Order: sequence, then structure tokens, then C-alpha cells
Amino acid sequence: MKLKKSIITIVLCSVVLTACGGNENENNNQNKQKTTEQNEGKQALNSSEIFEEADDVKIEHIHGIGYVGNENELYLATHHGLVKYAGGKWYTSIKNKHDYMGFQATKEGFYSSGHPEPGSDLKNPLGLIKSTDTGKSFQKLTLYGETDFHYLAAGYNSNIIYVLNQEPNSKLKSSGLFYTEDEGENWTQSKMQGFTASSIGNIATHPDKSNIIGISSDKGVFISDNHGEIFKLISKANQITALEFQENSLLYYSLETGSPVLYKQDLSNQKNIELNTPSDINGENPIMFIASNPKKRDEITVVTYKNDIYQTSDNGATWKTLK
Repeated sequence: MKLKKSIITIVLCSVVLTACGGNENENNNQNKQKTTEQNEGKQALNSSEIFEEADDVKIEHIHGIGYVGNENELYLATHHGLVKYAGGKWYTSIKNKHDYMGFQATKEGFYSSGHPEPGSDLKNPLGLIKSTDTGKSFQKLTLYGETDFHYLAAGYNSNIIYVLNQEPNSKLKSSGLFYTEDEGENWTQSKMQGFTASSIGNIATHPDKSNIIGISSDKGVFISDNHGEIFKLISKANQITALEFQENSLLYYSLETGSPVLYKQDLSNQKNIELNTPSDINGENPIMFIASNPKKRDEITVVTYKNDIYQTSDNGATWKTLK
């Protein structure tokens, strides 16, 4: 138990959420500046591909996973660029090897934040960026050179974006939970009433319903169906390290005493079923990221604290080790 607590101290980061009691609209109509940033941000490459097959890939410092562009390909955002798993093979990026933080896959591509790769002439941090060509190019949407969002959620089909802002910046004047429905032009701050946790694991939003957001925390899973205005606890008050929404379900990993569990909860009635997981996934090596394939939701991929990567194609009945 002592070791488990020390690990969770590392993976559940405290977030100071001052000014959460207000509802603040940040209307920043800087279209000219945004257009300029987007044009500058297009890092077009002559090559049609930025990945190469890697027989012995070493994957460390994973910051997010997801199925980019509605394809049957898994992407991992790392400290040294994107890594792809497709057709039973691993591929590593050979260009644009940025430190992608807050990585969120969508039907069109992905949103992210983070830091440019060493030697790049890009400003640090990257702010909020978007790619629709699997990372060959990206658009600088907002806060370029100003903010790095570690906590970011995006609707797979809705494209709403939620962020937990940790420090005030030129657009978000306080810390707290904000969301944008126009890719960063305008922001609304959520009140977060009912959210009582002090540490946060991840945030996630529903793939279609932009009003639904969930937060994993040291006190359970908190869900809001009104853009984060009011949250309700929908799990036991255990430490939750990861979560992901499907259309009708919520996947989350709970560090319950003695036997951690990967749950699948029905969103209509909050009934849980327990999914089997590999024996190496436990309190000392908990699940940190969860992603399921939008084309076949029984395919679920998880990444653990020790960077182990497992995948099931039958909703947890059997698992295979990817890495």
C-alpha cells in the first residue's frame, strides 16, 4: 500500500483551481492574428509520409494515445514525437518529433499542446495546435509561445475542446476549467460546482455530446453533463488514474484496495461491469491511458505506468501485449 500511494502521488498531479466559482466568457476575436498563426504553423513536408517502420521501437514518456483520423491505427504521443501501431507493426516519426502534451485524437486528426523538438525554430511552448494529416503539418490555433496544456480533452466527433488551465495567460485570465467550441477563438470558464477532489489524473469528454466531461481524481470519477458547471461523483471514492468515454459507456481504472479494476459503466444507468486485465496491470503498475477504436469499440488499448502497452479486441476477454 505504501508503494501504491507513492506511485499515485506521481501520476495524479495536483491542480490549483482558483476562481472556479465564476463563469467567465473570454471573447477574443483576433481573427487576423489567428489566420497568421495558422499560416505560419503549416509545416508542409515534401514527403508524403513522416513515419518509418521500426523493428525494435523503444517507447518512453507517453503523454497520450488515440485512434487518429477515424482509421484503424493507434497513435501514441511521446516526449520525442508520434509513434504509430498499424497492421501489427510499429512506426516512429522521422520529422516533427515534438514533445506532444495533452494529445487528443479526433475523427479529423488530433489536437495537442507541448514543446517543439530540439533545434526547431518554433516557439516554446506550442500552445494549442491541430493536425489533420497525422502530424505532417499543424495549425497554431491559439496561445502559441505562451501556454502548454497538460490537461486537454477533445470530442472525437464534436471537436469541442476542454482544458484545465493551470496559470493565467492572455486569453484565460485565471486558472480553472475552460472550454471552446471554435478551436480557441472564444473560451468559457466552467464553475465546477460539486468537484471536491484535490488531485487529477485525466480529463475526457464524450465523442459526440459536447456537454459531457469527466475527470478522474483521487476521490473518484466526477462527471458533468452541462459543460462542467456542476459535477457529480459516479464511482466509489477511490483513486482513478484513467478514463475514456465511448458513445454509451465510460471506461475507467479504479485503484481499489487489494484489487484494482477496469470498469465499463453504462452511461444510461451507471451500472458497472468489470473487464478482465493482464496480471501485470496492478496497483504498482496502473493504467494511465485508455483508448478504444471508434470503428470497433471492443478494441481497447491501455498504457500503464511502466509504459507497458496492451490491447484487447473482445472487450477484455483476452489481451495481447503490443509493447
